Amino acid sequence: MRLWAIALPVVLGLVLLPFTFASADESKPLKQMLVEKGVITKEDAATVQDTVFSSWVDRITFSGDLRIRDSQFFDDNNANGAYNNGVNQNRLRFRLRLATELKLGDVAVGVRLASGTGQQTGTNQTETALFTGKALWIDRAYLSWQGSQTKWLKVTAGKLPNPFFVVYSGDVVWDEDVNPEGFSESFKGSPAEHVNLFFNAGQFVLNELGTNNHDPWMLGEQGGISVEPTSRVKTTLAAAFYESINASGRDSNPLGGYVQQGNTRSAGPNPPAGTLLNNYRVLDTTALVNVQAGPIPIALMGDYVRNLANTTTTGMASGKATGNEGYQLGAIVGKAAEANTWEVAYFYKLLQTDATLADLTDSDFGGSGGTARRGHIVWGAYNFTKYAQIKLKYFMTKSITPVTTAASVCGGTNTNGCGDVNRLQADILVKF
Repeated sequence: MRLWAIALPVVLGLVLLPFTFASADESKPLKQMLVEKGVITKEDAATVQDTVFSSWVDRITFSGDLRIRDSQFFDDNNANGAYNNGVNQNRLRFRLRLATELKLGDVAVGVRLASGTGQQTGTNQTETALFTGKALWIDRAYLSWQGSQTKWLKVTAGKLPNPFFVVYSGDVVWDEDVNPEGFSESFKGSPAEHVNLFFNAGQFVLNELGTNNHDPWMLGEQGGISVEPTSRVKTTLAAAFYESINASGRDSNPLGGYVQQGNTRSAGPNPPAGTLLNNYRVLDTTALVNVQAGPIPIALMGDYVRNLANTTTTGMASGKATGNEGYQLGAIVGKAAEANTWEVAYFYKLLQTDATLADLTDSDFGGSGGTARRGHIVWGAYNFTKYAQIKLKYFMTKSITPVTTAASVCGGTNTNGCGDVNRLQADILVKF
């Protein structure tokens, strides 16, 4: 297919989007519309609302979003192990998420369904396979408790939202689509005016192997402080420690999920090819500074991550580089949130091979996400209404791992995205 045949509908969508959603904020409540059309009287409307719907409507919230994405992958003159064997590629995708939360006193029940393939770091659904139906997955299903007299404590169980304080630069550890499974506890307090403290903890099941009580788990703790010295400046600092238990040295893929590039793995045969060779005891420090520069908000942020476990290269494919550190620094100028607002951003990221658990990091950085990669990220976004946004995002990435044995270097059986890859994403996003 010629490139213009794919690019034309994307360009038209971006041009027509502001006109399509120009009146989205002018919608009227159903009750008002029924009264205006003479279907019911004002008195009847008030009675129905109060006696039939009120108690349940107050308890339930619904939300969701639909994103249409055109992704362009560009091989950066690296045919050996580059994305899709050195071939440039265009991919059309959508993401659909539907969420609801029900309040039952101090308890909340949350459910979210999402498109995709069930991958832990992504809910994108590729438009392919001759118009066949696409699946919805359980993206979240959790119970949370927060006492009316103990607002400082929240406890959650199930497949839950990430409980840790994470900004954009935090995707060196957590892809934004990751929803852990297990338990979390969050504490917060304010010992002084304009000073807030928080502590988050999580006990997450990574996989159930069913043998010898050696199932992989992750334990995480995070403490932080937020200080607002003036109305125009706010600083937040946090430090987290994540320990993955029984995640290495036993099976070819003890975690059971989608394998991303990076992490030192065995070249086989003993232990089997693809086996994680190192442990992951990860320290992650986060800094965020919000500044209001006149009418323009600016967010400066960064993460530094280091694997404190001893790492080894014994048993891996020859020629493979390693390392246990990483970082991401950058800034977002503006904030595309309300109608007629915009933002631009720039970040630089470097993640060495064993800085963190590759299978949970950002899946968009490079061809297949993960670690063992460095590069630049830049984007611009504009909101035509509170609910509709267009965004262009560009990744310029290089592998920092010599490509010698694709199966071990790129991660298990996933050989895509191992070389130097640039990626352009054009998004249309509607929230509801």
